[in-house]
Amino acid sequence: MKQKELAKWLKLIIVFCGLFGFLFCIFVGPEIGRNVLLESKSFKPLFKPFIVFIWITGVPYFIALCVGWIICSDISVGNDFTVENAKRLKLIGVLAMIEGVLYAVALLYIVITGNYNTNLLMILLLILFFAIVISVFTSLLSYLMLRASEIKQDNEFTI
Repeated sequence: MKQKELAKWLKLIIVFCGLFGFLFCIFVGPEIGRNVLLESKSFKPLFKPFIVFIWITGVPYFIALCVGWIICSDISVGNDFTVENAKRLKLIGVLAMIEGVLYAVALLYIVITGNYNTNLLMILLLILFFAIVISVFTSLLSYLMLRASEIKQDNEFTI
């Protein structure tokens, strides 16, 4: 697959991820909150903070998608193995870890209060798991991208 074609496919995936994230923040998240939180008297006061929490956790997600878009733009013009892209991948890893910390705090709050729903715990644990996996793998890719850019620079200086 050529670089421009790959970049187009990756950008298409980013657009779909952005649409999914937008739909989740606007429709799916509030509906899950309505179903899980409003069925319990002890969780009813947490519905509005839950919605705000979903919107807050959407911020790092959308920033990561924008950074991914920039990386795809670099790929399309042939600037794929660069120090800047390694830094961008590292930023995506940090953003994913921020998501993980936010969801870990939410999970801790739910456990400490003792009024938890099994469905809510499963959703939080699943999102926390994905955030950690994404953080680890983007950090790994960042390191590999940095090493590849160093090798590329060394090869450019070799006669």
